[in-house]
Amino acid sequence: MAIFEKGKSTVISAQQDADFSSASLNKNLSAVGYDNEGKYFYMTLDRALFSDPVSTIRTVLDAHGFVPNLENILSCLDSFNFSANSRISGKNSSESTSVKVTEYLPCIRFELPQKNRVGDILQSFYDEISKYESKTQDADGQAWKTDPEIKKTKILKKEVETLNIENKKLTEQLSALTYQLSLEQKSLSRASRALDSQQVLPDNAKICRVDHVDLKQRKVKVKCNRKIIDIPTHMLDRVPDYQARCLITFDEDEYTPLGIIFFNNEELVDLEKRTAELLYVKGDTFKARDSMRNEFQIKAVNSMEAKTIESLSRGMKVVVSISDGYVVRFSVLGTTDDRQFKSLVQEQFIVHDIARNQLVTMQSIDDKD
Repeated sequence: MAIFEKGKSTVISAQQDADFSSASLNKNLSAVGYDNEGKYFYMTLDRALFSDPVSTIRTVLDAHGFVPNLENILSCLDSFNFSANSRISGKNSSESTSVKVTEYLPCIRFELPQKNRVGDILQSFYDEISKYESKTQDADGQAWKTDPEIKKTKILKKEVETLNIENKKLTEQLSALTYQLSLEQKSLSRASRALDSQQVLPDNAKICRVDHVDLKQRKVKVKCNRKIIDIPTHMLDRVPDYQARCLITFDEDEYTPLGIIFFNNEELVDLEKRTAELLYVKGDTFKARDSMRNEFQIKAVNSMEAKTIESLSRGMKVVVSISDGYVVRFSVLGTTDDRQFKSLVQEQFIVHDIARNQLVTMQSIDDKD
């Protein structure tokens, strides 16, 4: 029956058309929450006794994770309204524009701060700050900004300071490397001029330096004057480091290198050498296994490597040089037959005996004379 209907509970603000003529005060309507639209926060006055609106708003902001500063408080005051948590009668006719309230309890209602919403009070605050900043603008010339923008600006300033410090260190490092490179170039130039003036080196010999080391392609780029020469690491006795100096002899046309000698024994940093045994050889590819039972499958990356791999056979020993996970060089260990070695030793003994006998014979003949 309609007489037993209590009706639904809703928050009514002063702007809404509601009839409170026969409404009674009901303390059981005490509540804290959001209205039916979930947009406005409300709190009945019994929950905020002996408290001013600003303190109440500050408490609500802090409880909802907002910074209780003046900006957010003004944003809440823009939508602040004294309202009523009401229970509406279920007998309201559809033709009537007003709602009949049966029970109510006074409350306050306001909207929590929204980034895309600026009310009149908050806008007036912004305008006053802007006028003040226009008169007393700081040295940087920055206008007033909201709290999130200030935080963002501080973070960006810290990043800029960190980048400036890092950039200064890198600039100093670059200057030191540039200075060292210039000294190396001057030293190399002086050595070349001295050798040219003394005519110590033949015409087909040049002092060069390593310009680049390609680990994947097992190739070393050597710069000789203005010419860049690609030399496979397979043809070298080591993997040189960057800027290593060397002496290269060329053919008569001074185009094709015939031999290369490095002036020092330094190699790449973190270079690991392993001795491995060939498991099989097929075409330009071979597979080897080291003493730790690690297997390596190497495919030739140039014609010189392919020619060397074709001459290999199963069971031979190779030395594999590894850097940064890549095989940067391999060399074949020579094998000597023990019988051949014994024959060579015996042959040397025989030659020595023959020579000693000849000396003794010749000496005896001279004594007779």
